Amino acid sequence: MTQSETVPRISLWKALLLAIVGGLLLDAATPSLGWWWVVFPGVAVILVALWQQRIWRGALIGAAAGAAFWMPHISWLTLYLGPVPWLGLCGLMIIWFALFGFLAALTTRGMAITSWLVRRPLLLAGAQALAVAGLWVAREQVQGSLPYGGFPWGRLVHTQADGPLAQSVSWVGFAGLSGLIALACAVPVAVWFMTRSQKASEAAALRDPVPGDPVLSDPVLRRYAPLVAAAASLALLVLLALVPNAALDSRGTLRVAAVQGNSKSGIFDDRESGAVLNDHIRATKTLLDKLEAKGESVDVIVWPENSAEFNFAGNRIGRFQVEELADRANAPIVIGSVMPNEDGTYTNSTLVWGSAGEEPGRYDKNYPVPFAEYMPNRDFFHALAPDLVDLVQLEYTPGKRSPVIDVTTEAGTVRAGLAICFDIIFDQQAVELTRDRAEVIFAQTNNADFGHTDESAQQLAIARMRAIETGRALVNISTVGTSAVVAPDGTDLARLKPFTADAMVAEVPLVEGETPALRFGSAIATLWGLCAVAGIAVGAAALLRRPRKYND
Repeated sequence: MTQSETVPRISLWKALLLAIVGGLLLDAATPSLGWWWVVFPGVAVILVALWQQRIWRGALIGAAAGAAFWMPHISWLTLYLGPVPWLGLCGLMIIWFALFGFLAALTTRGMAITSWLVRRPLLLAGAQALAVAGLWVAREQVQGSLPYGGFPWGRLVHTQADGPLAQSVSWVGFAGLSGLIALACAVPVAVWFMTRSQKASEAAALRDPVPGDPVLSDPVLRRYAPLVAAAASLALLVLLALVPNAALDSRGTLRVAAVQGNSKSGIFDDRESGAVLNDHIRATKTLLDKLEAKGESVDVIVWPENSAEFNFAGNRIGRFQVEELADRANAPIVIGSVMPNEDGTYTNSTLVWGSAGEEPGRYDKNYPVPFAEYMPNRDFFHALAPDLVDLVQLEYTPGKRSPVIDVTTEAGTVRAGLAICFDIIFDQQAVELTRDRAEVIFAQTNNADFGHTDESAQQLAIARMRAIETGRALVNISTVGTSAVVAPDGTDLARLKPFTADAMVAEVPLVEGETPALRFGSAIATLWGLCAVAGIAVGAAALLRRPRKYND
Protein backbone atom coordinates (compact mmCIF):
# COMPACT_ATOMS: atom_id res chain seq x y z
CA MET A 1 0.00 0.00 0.00
CA THR A 2 1.46 3.39 -1.00
CA GLN A 3 1.40 6.44 1.18
CA SER A 4 -1.08 8.19 -1.12
CA GLU A 5 -3.54 5.40 -0.48
CA THR A 6 -3.71 6.37 3.20
CA VAL A 7 -5.62 9.47 2.11
CA PRO A 8 -8.97 7.77 1.48
CA ARG A 9 -11.43 8.85 -1.15
CA ILE A 10 -14.19 7.13 -3.03
CA SER A 11 -13.83 6.06 -6.66
CA LEU A 12 -14.50 8.57 -9.41
CA TRP A 13 -17.59 6.84 -10.76
CA LYS A 14 -19.16 6.50 -7.33
CA ALA A 15 -18.27 10.13 -6.66
CA LEU A 16 -19.92 11.32 -9.86
CA LEU A 17 -23.07 9.34 -9.06
CA LEU A 18 -23.21 10.77 -5.54
CA ALA A 19 -22.63 14.28 -6.86
CA ILE A 20 -25.56 13.96 -9.26
CA VAL A 21 -27.81 12.56 -6.52
CA GLY A 22 -26.76 15.39 -4.19
CA GLY A 23 -27.49 18.06 -6.79
CA LEU A 24 -30.95 16.65 -7.44
CA LEU A 25 -31.64 16.55 -3.71
CA LEU A 26 -30.68 20.22 -3.39
CA ASP A 27 -33.24 21.07 -6.07
CA ALA A 28 -35.89 18.96 -4.34
CA ALA A 29 -35.29 20.97 -1.14
CA THR A 30 -36.53 24.13 -2.88
CA PRO A 31 -40.04 24.99 -4.09
CA SER A 32 -42.18 23.71 -5.58
CA LEU A 33 -41.40 20.39 -3.87
CA GLY A 34 -39.96 22.25 -0.90
CA TRP A 35 -38.63 19.16 0.88
CA TRP A 36 -36.43 21.30 3.12
CA TRP A 37 -34.99 18.34 5.02
CA VAL A 38 -33.35 16.73 1.96
CA VAL A 39 -30.87 19.60 1.80
CA PHE A 40 -28.87 17.84 4.53
CA PRO A 41 -28.32 14.49 2.76
CA GLY A 42 -27.94 16.47 -0.45
CA VAL A 43 -25.00 18.52 0.84
CA ALA A 44 -23.54 15.51 2.68
CA VAL A 45 -23.35 13.24 -0.36
CA ILE A 46 -21.80 16.01 -2.46
CA LEU A 47 -19.13 16.44 0.21
CA VAL A 48 -18.54 12.68 0.43
CA ALA A 49 -18.02 12.68 -3.32
CA LEU A 50 -15.48 15.53 -3.13
CA TRP A 51 -13.64 14.67 0.06
CA GLN A 52 -9.89 14.26 -0.41
CA GLN A 53 -10.22 13.69 -4.15
CA ARG A 54 -7.41 14.49 -6.52
CA ILE A 55 -7.94 18.12 -7.38
CA TRP A 56 -8.89 17.86 -11.06
CA ARG A 57 -11.32 15.10 -10.22
CA GLY A 58 -12.75 17.46 -7.64
CA ALA A 59 -13.48 20.00 -10.37
CA LEU A 60 -15.25 17.34 -12.45
CA ILE A 61 -17.28 16.11 -9.49
CA GLY A 62 -18.22 19.68 -8.55
CA ALA A 63 -19.36 20.33 -12.11
CA ALA A 64 -21.54 17.21 -12.01
CA ALA A 65 -23.18 18.35 -8.77
CA GLY A 66 -23.70 21.83 -10.16
CA ALA A 67 -25.28 20.55 -13.36
CA ALA A 68 -27.62 18.22 -11.46
CA PHE A 69 -28.78 21.12 -9.29
CA TRP A 70 -28.88 24.11 -11.60
CA MET A 71 -30.27 22.59 -14.77
CA PRO A 72 -33.61 21.57 -13.21
CA HIS A 73 -33.59 24.39 -10.66
CA ILE A 74 -33.78 27.21 -13.20
CA SER A 75 -35.45 25.29 -16.03
CA TRP A 76 -38.18 27.97 -15.84
CA LEU A 77 -35.83 30.20 -17.82
CA THR A 78 -36.57 28.19 -20.96
CA LEU A 79 -40.30 28.91 -20.94
CA TYR A 80 -40.21 32.05 -23.07
CA LEU A 81 -36.56 32.52 -23.99
CA GLY A 82 -35.67 28.97 -25.02
CA PRO A 83 -32.59 26.90 -24.14
CA VAL A 84 -29.77 29.32 -24.98
CA PRO A 85 -30.09 31.73 -21.98
CA TRP A 86 -30.78 28.75 -19.72
CA LEU A 87 -27.67 26.94 -20.91
CA GLY A 88 -25.63 30.11 -20.57
CA LEU A 89 -26.65 30.78 -16.98
CA CYS A 90 -26.42 27.11 -16.04
CA GLY A 91 -22.95 26.98 -17.56
CA LEU A 92 -21.78 29.89 -15.46
CA MET A 93 -23.23 28.43 -12.26
CA ILE A 94 -21.66 25.05 -13.06
CA ILE A 95 -18.27 26.75 -13.43
CA TRP A 96 -18.60 28.15 -9.92
CA PHE A 97 -19.54 24.68 -8.63
CA ALA A 98 -16.56 23.17 -10.47
CA LEU A 99 -14.25 25.74 -8.85
CA PHE A 100 -15.77 24.87 -5.48
CA GLY A 101 -15.09 21.18 -6.15
CA PHE A 102 -11.52 21.91 -7.17
CA LEU A 103 -10.82 23.92 -4.02
CA ALA A 104 -12.69 21.54 -1.71
CA ALA A 105 -10.63 18.63 -3.01
CA LEU A 106 -7.41 20.63 -2.73
CA THR A 107 -8.22 21.74 0.82
CA THR A 108 -9.38 18.43 2.27
CA ARG A 109 -6.66 16.40 0.52
CA GLY A 110 -3.91 18.83 1.44
CA MET A 111 -4.98 18.98 5.07
CA ALA A 112 -5.09 15.17 5.20
CA ILE A 113 -1.32 15.02 4.51
CA THR A 114 -0.36 17.93 6.76
CA SER A 115 1.69 16.29 9.50
CA TRP A 116 0.70 18.52 12.41
CA LEU A 117 -2.99 17.99 11.56
CA VAL A 118 -2.62 14.25 10.92
CA ARG A 119 -1.27 13.84 14.45
CA ARG A 120 -4.33 15.64 15.80
CA PRO A 121 -7.21 13.87 14.03
CA LEU A 122 -10.05 15.73 15.71
CA LEU A 123 -8.42 19.04 14.84
CA LEU A 124 -7.96 17.76 11.28
CA ALA A 125 -11.64 16.86 10.95
CA GLY A 126 -12.76 20.17 12.44
CA ALA A 127 -10.43 22.19 10.24
CA GLN A 128 -11.56 20.36 7.11
CA ALA A 129 -15.24 20.84 7.97
CA LEU A 130 -14.84 24.56 8.69
CA ALA A 131 -12.83 25.12 5.52
CA VAL A 132 -15.32 23.32 3.29
CA ALA A 133 -18.28 25.14 4.87
CA GLY A 134 -16.40 28.38 4.26
CA LEU A 135 -15.81 27.38 0.64
CA TRP A 136 -19.52 26.67 0.17
CA VAL A 137 -20.40 30.13 1.48
CA ALA A 138 -17.65 31.71 -0.62
CA ARG A 139 -19.07 30.07 -3.76
CA GLU A 140 -22.52 31.47 -2.95
CA GLN A 141 -21.06 34.92 -2.30
CA VAL A 142 -19.02 34.98 -5.51
CA GLN A 143 -21.88 33.74 -7.71
CA GLY A 144 -23.98 36.51 -6.16
CA SER A 145 -21.49 39.14 -7.28
CA LEU A 146 -19.82 38.05 -10.53
CA PRO A 147 -20.25 38.65 -13.38
CA TYR A 148 -22.60 41.55 -14.13
CA GLY A 149 -23.72 41.83 -10.50
CA GLY A 150 -24.14 38.09 -10.01
CA PHE A 151 -27.07 35.77 -9.44
CA PRO A 152 -27.52 34.98 -5.70
CA TRP A 153 -30.17 32.33 -6.33
CA GLY A 154 -30.17 28.72 -5.16
CA ARG A 155 -28.43 29.23 -1.80
CA LEU A 156 -28.69 26.71 1.03
CA VAL A 157 -30.46 29.28 3.19
CA HIS A 158 -33.31 29.50 0.69
CA THR A 159 -34.30 25.89 1.33
CA GLN A 160 -35.32 26.71 4.89
CA ALA A 161 -38.15 29.16 4.12
CA ASP A 162 -40.68 26.58 5.32
CA GLY A 163 -38.28 24.66 7.53
CA PRO A 164 -37.49 24.78 11.25
CA LEU A 165 -34.24 26.73 10.83
CA ALA A 166 -35.87 29.77 9.26
CA GLN A 167 -36.01 31.87 12.44
CA SER A 168 -32.26 31.60 13.01
CA VAL A 169 -31.59 33.64 9.87
CA SER A 170 -32.57 36.75 11.85
CA TRP A 171 -29.50 36.11 14.02
CA VAL A 172 -26.85 34.88 11.57
CA GLY A 173 -28.03 36.17 8.18
CA PHE A 174 -28.14 34.44 4.82
CA ALA A 175 -24.43 33.62 4.60
CA GLY A 176 -24.35 32.59 8.25
CA LEU A 177 -27.16 30.05 7.94
CA SER A 178 -25.84 28.65 4.65
CA GLY A 179 -22.49 28.14 6.36
CA LEU A 180 -23.97 26.44 9.41
CA ILE A 181 -25.98 24.05 7.23
CA ALA A 182 -22.83 23.18 5.26
CA LEU A 183 -20.85 22.78 8.50
CA ALA A 184 -23.44 20.45 10.02
CA CYS A 185 -23.19 18.26 6.93
CA ALA A 186 -19.39 18.44 6.73
CA VAL A 187 -18.55 17.42 10.30
CA PRO A 188 -19.69 13.76 10.13
CA VAL A 189 -18.18 13.45 6.65
CA ALA A 190 -14.83 14.71 7.93
CA VAL A 191 -14.84 12.38 10.94
CA TRP A 192 -15.78 9.37 8.81
CA PHE A 193 -12.90 9.98 6.43
CA MET A 194 -10.57 10.62 9.37
CA THR A 195 -11.33 7.19 10.83
CA ARG A 196 -10.84 5.53 7.42
CA SER A 197 -7.50 7.27 7.08
CA GLN A 198 -6.32 5.98 10.43
CA LYS A 199 -7.33 2.44 9.57
CA ALA A 200 -5.38 2.66 6.33
CA SER A 201 -2.33 4.04 8.13
CA GLU A 202 -2.34 1.26 10.68
CA ALA A 203 -2.83 -1.38 8.01
CA ALA A 204 0.18 -0.03 6.12
CA ALA A 205 2.19 0.21 9.37
CA LEU A 206 3.36 3.64 8.29
CA ARG A 207 3.15 5.11 11.77
CA ASP A 208 2.21 4.10 15.28
CA PRO A 209 -0.95 5.42 16.94
CA VAL A 210 -0.38 8.65 18.80
CA PRO A 211 -0.14 7.76 22.52
CA GLY A 212 -2.99 9.05 24.61
CA ASP A 213 -5.25 9.92 21.67
CA PRO A 214 -8.46 7.95 22.30
CA VAL A 215 -9.73 8.37 18.76
CA LEU A 216 -6.64 6.65 17.43
CA SER A 217 -5.92 4.11 20.16
CA ASP A 218 -9.41 2.78 20.94
CA PRO A 219 -11.04 0.88 18.04
CA VAL A 220 -14.47 1.06 19.68
CA LEU A 221 -14.37 4.83 20.03
CA ARG A 222 -13.03 5.10 16.52
CA ARG A 223 -15.87 2.97 15.18
CA TYR A 224 -18.51 5.18 16.75
CA ALA A 225 -16.80 8.50 16.11
CA PRO A 226 -18.83 9.22 12.93
CA LEU A 227 -22.06 8.58 14.83
CA VAL A 228 -20.95 10.95 17.58
CA ALA A 229 -20.11 13.57 14.95
CA ALA A 230 -23.53 13.12 13.32
CA ALA A 231 -25.16 13.51 16.73
CA ALA A 232 -23.19 16.73 17.31
CA SER A 233 -24.35 18.07 13.95
CA LEU A 234 -27.92 17.13 14.75
CA ALA A 235 -27.61 18.93 18.10
CA LEU A 236 -26.43 22.06 16.28
CA LEU A 237 -29.42 21.92 13.94
CA VAL A 238 -31.85 21.34 16.81
CA LEU A 239 -30.36 24.33 18.64
CA LEU A 240 -30.84 26.48 15.54
CA ALA A 241 -34.42 25.22 15.22
CA LEU A 242 -35.18 26.23 18.82
CA VAL A 243 -33.92 29.80 18.37
CA PRO A 244 -36.82 32.29 18.10
CA ASN A 245 -36.67 35.11 15.61
CA ALA A 246 -34.95 38.29 16.73
CA ALA A 247 -38.04 40.45 17.22
CA LEU A 248 -37.74 44.22 16.82
CA ASP A 249 -39.70 47.02 18.44
CA SER A 250 -42.94 48.03 16.73
CA ARG A 251 -44.23 51.59 16.63
CA GLY A 252 -47.68 50.72 15.34
CA THR A 253 -49.38 48.95 12.47
CA LEU A 254 -50.27 49.59 8.86
CA ARG A 255 -53.31 48.22 7.08
CA VAL A 256 -52.09 47.34 3.62
CA ALA A 257 -53.85 46.02 0.53
CA ALA A 258 -52.05 44.37 -2.38
CA VAL A 259 -53.62 43.86 -5.80
CA GLN A 260 -52.84 41.00 -8.19
CA GLY A 261 -54.28 41.91 -11.58
CA ASN A 262 -53.67 38.52 -13.25
CA SER A 263 -52.43 40.36 -16.32
CA LYS A 264 -50.93 39.22 -19.57
CA SER A 265 -47.72 40.97 -18.66
CA GLY A 266 -45.07 38.65 -20.07
CA ILE A 267 -42.54 39.78 -22.67
CA PHE A 268 -44.29 38.03 -25.54
CA ASP A 269 -47.90 38.20 -24.33
CA ASP A 270 -50.33 39.44 -26.94
CA ARG A 271 -52.04 42.46 -25.35
CA GLU A 272 -53.12 45.98 -26.09
CA SER A 273 -51.37 49.00 -24.63
CA GLY A 274 -52.93 49.84 -21.28
CA ALA A 275 -54.30 46.33 -20.67
CA VAL A 276 -52.09 45.64 -17.65
CA LEU A 277 -52.95 49.00 -16.08
CA ASN A 278 -56.66 48.41 -16.70
CA ASP A 279 -56.48 44.96 -15.09
CA HIS A 280 -55.11 46.47 -11.89
CA ILE A 281 -57.56 49.37 -11.94
CA ARG A 282 -60.41 46.87 -12.30
CA ALA A 283 -59.12 44.63 -9.49
CA THR A 284 -58.64 47.67 -7.24
CA LYS A 285 -62.20 48.84 -7.85
CA THR A 286 -63.44 45.40 -6.87
CA LEU A 287 -61.33 45.57 -3.71
CA LEU A 288 -62.75 48.98 -2.78
CA ASP A 289 -66.29 47.78 -3.40
CA LYS A 290 -65.74 44.96 -0.91
CA LEU A 291 -64.09 47.21 1.65
CA GLU A 292 -66.83 49.83 1.44
CA ALA A 293 -69.52 47.15 1.78
CA LYS A 294 -67.89 46.10 5.06
CA GLY A 295 -67.24 49.66 6.24
CA GLU A 296 -63.48 49.02 6.17
CA SER A 297 -60.51 50.90 4.77
CA VAL A 298 -56.79 50.50 4.15
CA ASP A 299 -53.81 52.81 4.63
CA VAL A 300 -51.94 51.99 1.43
CA ILE A 301 -52.49 49.92 -1.74
CA VAL A 302 -49.59 48.13 -3.44
CA TRP A 303 -49.55 47.08 -7.09
CA PRO A 304 -46.91 44.83 -8.70
CA GLU A 305 -43.90 45.59 -10.86
CA ASN A 306 -44.80 47.02 -14.31
CA SER A 307 -48.46 47.27 -13.31
CA ALA A 308 -48.72 50.82 -14.71
CA GLU A 309 -46.76 49.89 -17.84
CA PHE A 310 -44.63 52.49 -19.65
CA ASN A 311 -44.05 56.11 -18.53
CA PHE A 312 -46.98 56.34 -16.16
CA ALA A 313 -46.06 59.94 -15.27
CA GLY A 314 -46.75 60.89 -18.89
CA ASN A 315 -50.02 58.98 -19.11
CA ARG A 316 -52.65 61.63 -18.32
CA ILE A 317 -55.63 59.28 -18.55
CA GLY A 318 -53.91 56.63 -16.44
CA ARG A 319 -52.88 59.21 -13.85
CA PHE A 320 -56.46 60.48 -13.59
CA GLN A 321 -57.79 56.96 -13.06
CA VAL A 322 -55.24 56.11 -10.37
CA GLU A 323 -55.71 59.45 -8.61
CA GLU A 324 -59.44 58.82 -8.60
CA LEU A 325 -58.86 55.43 -6.96
CA ALA A 326 -56.46 56.96 -4.42
CA ASP A 327 -59.06 59.61 -3.53
CA ARG A 328 -61.77 57.00 -3.20
CA ALA A 329 -59.58 54.81 -0.96
CA ASN A 330 -58.13 57.80 0.88
CA ALA A 331 -54.83 55.96 0.51
CA PRO A 332 -51.79 56.25 -1.78
CA ILE A 333 -51.19 53.58 -4.43
CA VAL A 334 -47.73 52.14 -4.92
CA ILE A 335 -47.39 51.26 -8.60
CA GLY A 336 -44.72 49.94 -10.97
CA SER A 337 -43.77 51.58 -14.26
CA VAL A 338 -40.91 51.71 -16.75
CA MET A 339 -39.73 55.31 -16.71
CA PRO A 340 -37.69 57.13 -19.41
CA ASN A 341 -34.82 59.30 -18.24
CA GLU A 342 -33.54 62.53 -19.71
CA ASP A 343 -30.34 60.89 -20.96
CA GLY A 344 -32.25 58.37 -23.08
CA THR A 345 -31.93 55.49 -20.65
CA TYR A 346 -34.75 53.80 -18.74
CA THR A 347 -35.37 52.60 -15.22
CA ASN A 348 -37.67 49.97 -13.81
CA SER A 349 -39.37 52.13 -11.21
CA THR A 350 -41.79 52.26 -8.32
CA LEU A 351 -43.98 55.35 -7.96
CA VAL A 352 -46.08 56.25 -4.94
CA TRP A 353 -49.19 57.96 -6.32
CA GLY A 354 -51.78 59.80 -4.28
CA SER A 355 -54.29 62.54 -4.97
CA ALA A 356 -53.86 65.00 -7.85
CA GLY A 357 -51.22 67.59 -7.16
CA GLU A 358 -49.24 65.49 -4.70
CA GLU A 359 -45.57 64.95 -5.42
CA PRO A 360 -45.07 61.22 -6.14
CA GLY A 361 -42.35 59.27 -4.40
CA ARG A 362 -40.03 57.25 -6.61
CA TYR A 363 -37.54 54.40 -6.41
CA ASP A 364 -35.59 53.00 -9.37
CA LYS A 365 -34.58 49.33 -9.37
CA ASN A 366 -31.06 48.91 -8.02
CA TYR A 367 -30.31 45.61 -9.73
CA PRO A 368 -31.58 45.48 -13.33
CA VAL A 369 -31.26 41.98 -14.73
CA PRO A 370 -28.49 41.49 -17.34
CA PHE A 371 -29.62 39.92 -20.61
CA ALA A 372 -33.24 40.81 -19.75
CA GLU A 373 -33.42 44.46 -18.70
CA TYR A 374 -30.13 45.48 -20.28
CA MET A 375 -27.58 43.82 -22.57
CA PRO A 376 -23.99 43.87 -21.36
CA ASN A 377 -21.33 43.75 -24.08
CA ARG A 378 -24.06 43.97 -26.67
CA ASP A 379 -21.82 43.78 -29.73
CA PHE A 380 -20.06 40.64 -28.51
CA PHE A 381 -23.23 38.74 -27.61
CA HIS A 382 -25.03 40.00 -30.72
CA ALA A 383 -22.43 38.22 -32.82
CA LEU A 384 -23.24 34.98 -30.99
CA ALA A 385 -27.05 35.15 -30.81
CA PRO A 386 -28.41 38.17 -32.72
CA ASP A 387 -32.09 37.22 -32.53
CA LEU A 388 -32.03 36.83 -28.75
CA VAL A 389 -29.97 39.96 -28.16
CA ASP A 390 -32.32 42.03 -30.31
CA LEU A 391 -35.18 41.11 -27.96
CA VAL A 392 -33.55 43.32 -25.30
CA GLN A 393 -34.36 46.72 -26.74
CA LEU A 394 -34.42 48.99 -23.69
CA GLU A 395 -31.26 49.60 -21.69
CA TYR A 396 -32.36 49.83 -18.07
CA THR A 397 -29.84 51.50 -15.77
CA PRO A 398 -29.33 50.88 -12.04
CA GLY A 399 -31.17 53.28 -9.78
CA LYS A 400 -29.39 55.91 -7.73
CA ARG A 401 -32.22 56.70 -5.30
CA SER A 402 -32.66 55.28 -1.83
CA PRO A 403 -34.86 52.15 -1.76
CA VAL A 404 -36.69 53.64 1.22
CA ILE A 405 -39.23 56.42 0.71
CA ASP A 406 -41.75 58.21 2.89
CA VAL A 407 -45.37 57.25 2.21
CA THR A 408 -48.01 59.55 3.68
CA THR A 409 -50.97 57.54 4.94
CA GLU A 410 -53.87 57.88 7.37
CA ALA A 411 -51.68 55.95 9.81
CA GLY A 412 -49.02 58.65 9.51
CA THR A 413 -45.85 58.83 7.48
CA VAL A 414 -44.45 55.37 6.88
CA ARG A 415 -40.89 54.54 5.82
CA ALA A 416 -41.50 51.98 3.07
CA GLY A 417 -38.63 49.84 1.84
CA LEU A 418 -38.92 48.87 -1.82
CA ALA A 419 -37.55 45.92 -3.78
CA ILE A 420 -38.45 45.36 -7.42
CA CYS A 421 -38.38 41.73 -8.57
CA PHE A 422 -34.84 40.30 -8.19
CA ASP A 423 -33.78 43.19 -5.93
CA ILE A 424 -35.02 41.01 -3.07
CA ILE A 425 -32.38 38.32 -3.64
CA PHE A 426 -29.41 40.65 -3.10
CA ASP A 427 -28.01 40.97 0.42
CA GLN A 428 -26.92 44.56 -0.17
CA GLN A 429 -30.51 45.58 -0.83
CA ALA A 430 -31.47 44.31 2.62
CA VAL A 431 -28.59 46.24 4.14
CA GLU A 432 -29.71 49.46 2.44
CA LEU A 433 -33.33 48.96 3.45
CA THR A 434 -32.33 48.66 7.09
CA ARG A 435 -29.71 51.40 6.93
CA ASP A 436 -32.30 53.83 5.59
CA ARG A 437 -34.79 52.86 8.33
CA ALA A 438 -37.47 50.99 6.41
CA GLU A 439 -40.39 49.99 8.62
CA VAL A 440 -42.07 47.64 6.13
CA ILE A 441 -41.00 46.14 2.79
CA PHE A 442 -42.99 46.20 -0.45
CA ALA A 443 -41.56 43.61 -2.84
CA GLN A 444 -43.15 44.12 -6.26
CA THR A 445 -42.58 41.58 -8.98
CA ASN A 446 -43.81 40.36 -12.35
CA ASN A 447 -43.56 36.58 -12.75
CA ALA A 448 -45.70 36.36 -15.88
CA ASP A 449 -42.77 35.31 -18.07
CA PHE A 450 -42.33 32.13 -16.06
CA GLY A 451 -45.89 30.83 -16.22
CA HIS A 452 -46.80 27.97 -13.88
CA THR A 453 -43.16 27.01 -13.21
CA ASP A 454 -41.34 26.98 -9.87
CA GLU A 455 -39.83 30.45 -10.33
CA SER A 456 -42.44 32.44 -8.44
CA ALA A 457 -42.49 29.98 -5.54
CA GLN A 458 -38.70 30.07 -5.34
CA GLN A 459 -38.75 33.86 -5.29
CA LEU A 460 -41.39 33.95 -2.56
CA ALA A 461 -39.24 31.58 -0.48
CA ILE A 462 -36.33 34.03 -0.76
CA ALA A 463 -38.62 36.95 0.12
CA ARG A 464 -39.89 35.03 3.15
CA MET A 465 -36.36 34.52 4.43
CA ARG A 466 -35.62 38.20 3.75
CA ALA A 467 -38.59 39.21 5.92
CA ILE A 468 -37.24 37.12 8.80
CA GLU A 469 -33.68 38.34 8.30
CA THR A 470 -34.67 42.02 8.35
CA GLY A 471 -37.35 41.56 11.03
CA ARG A 472 -39.90 43.37 8.87
CA ALA A 473 -43.26 42.50 7.38
CA LEU A 474 -43.00 42.04 3.64
CA VAL A 475 -45.67 42.41 0.94
CA ASN A 476 -44.72 40.19 -2.00
CA ILE A 477 -47.12 41.18 -4.79
CA SER A 478 -46.96 39.81 -8.33
CA THR A 479 -48.92 40.47 -11.49
CA VAL A 480 -49.91 36.79 -11.59
CA GLY A 481 -48.57 35.27 -8.34
CA THR A 482 -47.25 33.87 -6.16
CA SER A 483 -48.38 36.75 -3.89
CA ALA A 484 -48.38 36.85 -0.08
CA VAL A 485 -48.07 39.19 2.89
CA VAL A 486 -45.38 37.79 5.18
CA ALA A 487 -45.02 38.64 8.88
CA PRO A 488 -41.58 39.36 10.42
CA ASP A 489 -41.48 35.77 11.69
CA GLY A 490 -42.07 34.38 8.20
CA THR A 491 -45.68 33.32 8.60
CA ASP A 492 -48.31 34.26 6.02
CA LEU A 493 -50.72 37.02 7.02
CA ALA A 494 -52.51 36.78 3.67
CA ARG A 495 -52.01 34.93 0.41
CA LEU A 496 -53.54 34.92 -3.08
CA LYS A 497 -54.17 32.05 -5.43
CA PRO A 498 -51.87 32.37 -8.45
CA PHE A 499 -53.36 33.33 -11.80
CA THR A 500 -56.47 34.92 -10.35
CA ALA A 501 -57.44 38.61 -10.29
CA ASP A 502 -57.73 39.33 -6.58
CA ALA A 503 -56.50 41.44 -3.68
CA MET A 504 -55.38 40.73 -0.14
CA VAL A 505 -55.58 42.88 2.97
CA ALA A 506 -53.49 42.52 6.13
CA GLU A 507 -52.52 44.46 9.23
CA VAL A 508 -48.71 44.56 9.41
CA PRO A 509 -46.40 45.87 12.14
CA LEU A 510 -44.14 48.85 11.54
CA VAL A 511 -40.77 48.05 13.07
CA GLU A 512 -37.56 49.89 13.81
CA GLY A 513 -33.96 48.86 14.34
CA GLU A 514 -31.59 46.18 13.09
CA THR A 515 -31.64 42.46 13.66
CA PRO A 516 -28.33 40.81 14.63
CA ALA A 517 -28.27 39.38 11.10
CA LEU A 518 -28.13 42.85 9.57
CA ARG A 519 -25.80 44.22 12.22
CA PHE A 520 -23.24 41.42 12.03
CA GLY A 521 -24.10 39.67 8.76
CA SER A 522 -21.16 41.00 6.75
CA ALA A 523 -18.74 40.08 9.56
CA ILE A 524 -20.16 36.53 9.67
CA ALA A 525 -19.78 36.20 5.89
CA THR A 526 -16.19 37.44 6.21
CA LEU A 527 -15.43 34.84 8.89
CA TRP A 528 -16.64 32.07 6.61
CA GLY A 529 -14.48 33.52 3.87
CA LEU A 530 -11.44 33.48 6.17
CA CYS A 531 -12.11 29.82 6.96
CA ALA A 532 -12.07 29.12 3.23
CA VAL A 533 -8.87 31.08 2.61
CA ALA A 534 -7.07 29.46 5.55
CA GLY A 535 -8.10 26.00 4.37
CA ILE A 536 -6.91 26.67 0.82
CA ALA A 537 -3.59 28.00 2.12
CA VAL A 538 -2.91 24.98 4.33
CA GLY A 539 -4.04 22.50 1.69
CA ALA A 540 -2.11 24.10 -1.15
CA ALA A 541 1.07 24.40 0.93
CA ALA A 542 0.92 20.70 1.82
CA LEU A 543 0.34 19.56 -1.74
CA LEU A 544 3.13 21.72 -3.09
CA ARG A 545 5.58 20.06 -0.69
CA ARG A 546 4.46 16.52 -1.52
CA PRO A 547 5.07 14.28 -4.53
CA ARG A 548 3.05 14.70 -7.69
CA LYS A 549 1.00 11.59 -6.92
CA TYR A 550 -0.92 13.59 -4.28
CA ASN A 551 -1.99 16.22 -6.79
CA ASP A 552 -2.87 14.32 -9.96
